[in-house]
Amino acid sequence: MMTRRYIYRLITVAMLALAVMPLAGAAVPGHSLFTVFAGNIAVSVSQDSATVGDVITFDIRLNVPKDARIIPPETEKGFGDFVVLSWDIDSAGVSCSRPPCDDGGIVYRYSIATYKPQNCTIPSLTFLTGGENDTVYDTLTTQSIPIRVISVIPAGTPDSALAIRDLKAQQKTGGADIRSLWILLIVALLVAAYILWERYAKKKAGADAPAAVPLKPPYDEAMELIAALEAKRYLERGESREYVFELSEIFKRYIGRRYNTIAPELTTEEIVAWLEFSGISREMRMCVEWFCRTSDQVKFAKWKPDSQTLDRFMKEVRLFLEATKPDTELPYEQMTQRMGVVE
Repeated sequence: MMTRRYIYRLITVAMLALAVMPLAGAAVPGHSLFTVFAGNIAVSVSQDSATVGDVITFDIRLNVPKDARIIPPETEKGFGDFVVLSWDIDSAGVSCSRPPCDDGGIVYRYSIATYKPQNCTIPSLTFLTGGENDTVYDTLTTQSIPIRVISVIPAGTPDSALAIRDLKAQQKTGGADIRSLWILLIVALLVAAYILWERYAKKKAGADAPAAVPLKPPYDEAMELIAALEAKRYLERGESREYVFELSEIFKRYIGRRYNTIAPELTTEEIVAWLEFSGISREMRMCVEWFCRTSDQVKFAKWKPDSQTLDRFMKEVRLFLEATKPDTELPYEQMTQRMGVVE
């Protein structure tokens, strides 16, 4: 007869055998699934061959309750010949392969790569699992997975093409040829002589040139130019557009010299904007603005003004010249009376 102790031992062995039985139908083609004591563990890789540097996804599924405490292996030193690039934990969407598993399992997903040009193996990894209040942990161990490393060197490449050759010894080139140095030296001397001659010629020409005639004051120059314009008798010949063009140039040149600005190069809108901060009185600003805007119609729109407008062009210019003449500041009313300008 079997003793009671022997019966208890048989019952215990039977229960342990049931606990470690393989999971039927749980394996995925290309993946390895292993069952160990006190829990289930499944391992899968995205590919069983790769080239140097290729990223391989390495999944480890633990069929344990989601609230279980898990201590994964260290990743700082990598997994054997593989470097761990990154890793993550995923507990969503994992089905339970063998009850009791609560809500499913937990997947540790690693991105790994090898940089050795030879076949490598993902070593066996150990996970420790246990309950929240457990002081003793269960051990889950994966099986090692071989990975075939594919060479990037084309097949059929002869060994002679892969051999590392020594550097060639330094070759003698013979004596130095200094003819090119002499040519460069002669060219440099010729260039230097030309520069010196050019400077001397400019200096001599400057000494022989007549002294520059100083410019007349802006007011005097403008009055002389106006006198020369009237002598051309444009209006008598009906050439009002030419008359307004030349008068406008005289007016802008005076403003540019009198106020040290680039008025001859400015458009009407730019001159009007400049007037706002020029310091010129409001009456004179209105005078310049009227002249510029009205003369633009004659110059660019081919408008033919009447005789009264043509007379006002000259009167506005003379009014501005007299009002802004250095050391001459007459009141606007007195100036308009003298010039006979019609408002």
